[in-house]
Amino acid sequence: MATINGTIRGCNLLHRAEKQAGTTVRDITEVWEMSVDFGAYTGSTDDAAVLLVTAEINARARDGRTRTLKWGAPMYAGVDTAQQAVDFCGTAVAALTISTDSLTGELCSINTVSTEVTSTTGVTKGVGIAVGVIVT
Repeated sequence: MATINGTIRGCNLLHRAEKQAGTTVRDITEVWEMSVDFGAYTGSTDDAAVLLVTAEINARARDGRTRTLKWGAPMYAGVDTAQQAVDFCGTAVAALTISTDSLTGELCSINTVSTEVTSTTGVTKGVGIAVGVIVT
């Protein structure tokens, strides 16, 4: 089994909202869009991962605040060199697994949620991921 690490190609802020919990220090929730490229994937023997997610977001935000990764989910499909549509999804549901600052899951067929592709042809480009973070 190999882990195919994705390369983040783009990162954009989609939404920012303060929590209105009546506290003097307000946490902010942000949703970011990431575009990620993955190398060749051989299906059930591989996993996919995106590392250093909040580090990438912090580099784009440039505000010196601390971000905690809260969730990740597929946003839009990318394509491999054979024009096969591919999502980055979780193993049982669409939600991705969080490990500190990384997201892990599988490359999946766009036609069936959470059904791992048997393989990709070469590099898969432009896989969209929605990422939720808490800013303190």
